[in-house]
Amino acid sequence: MEKALSNRWVLSLFLLPGLLLFTVFFIYPVAQTVYYSLHQWDGVTPMKFIGIDNYVKMMTDDPNFAKAFKNGLIFVFFSLLFQLPSAFVLALLVSRKVKGSKWFRNIYFFPVIMSTTMVSLMWGKMFDPTIGLINSFFRAIGLGSWAQLWLGDSHTAIYAVAFVLVWHYIGYHMLIMYAGIQSIPEQIYEAAKLDGATSWKLVYHITIPLLADVLKVNVVLSVVGSLKVFEQIYVMTGGGPDNSTTVIALRMFQEAFLKMNFGYGSALAVFLVIQCMGIAWLINKLFSRSVARL
Repeated sequence: MEKALSNRWVLSLFLLPGLLLFTVFFIYPVAQTVYYSLHQWDGVTPMKFIGIDNYVKMMTDDPNFAKAFKNGLIFVFFSLLFQLPSAFVLALLVSRKVKGSKWFRNIYFFPVIMSTTMVSLMWGKMFDPTIGLINSFFRAIGLGSWAQLWLGDSHTAIYAVAFVLVWHYIGYHMLIMYAGIQSIPEQIYEAAKLDGATSWKLVYHITIPLLADVLKVNVVLSVVGSLKVFEQIYVMTGGGPDNSTTVIALRMFQEAFLKMNFGYGSALAVFLVIQCMGIAWLINKLFSRSVARL
């Protein structure tokens, strides 16, 4: 068996099924989307080749593209600033061997198993300006002036949706970080404690450096997930009010499936793929440099 596995042709034979699946379900759809993006097509009539006109239109003649791009970055900012730090703190708490930590771990992870549509509908009702729990709570404690048209105001809608996105996936990132923390040998912590290290120093000098690869995965998943967000916005606001919550994925859906402009919708999809891949590459580079310095 060892001799067979050392043969490149045998290894290639084992890799072939996975490579075929990857080609059929990833490479081919991406290549086809790039092909469509170079054409003007409504899905029915013959396609018309227009070169990079769809990309030129995206950058110069789409009034909603810049807004959608900016909103995607806002979601990334909130995910990095609130979602990952919160998940890291929760992972540290549930990794401690105290009574009830397993129960809390399950509670924190529970929102992740809820469907995105159900979470969006639930928070949409909570943000309701008349019967919603949030405004009702403010009125009950005498802070009625804080009640807002959370999803109906262009100034607050983007932050309300960002909050839901952050809340929904904190448990997901917490579980990944928790698994990473559990893989760190306990002897390292014990040796540091004997040298007089405090709890904060243990986290800063041991947990974070040894968790660098796991944190990199969390950052990539968080950033890419924020850029690709669609369901929450589609269900909660539909991109409104006044396109204040529209994002690239929603613009792609609107152009391709509502306006039947598959060429331009494909161009938006290609841009989103390039954006996600570029940022993922940049994050890997930044983490590689940080780990090298450590």
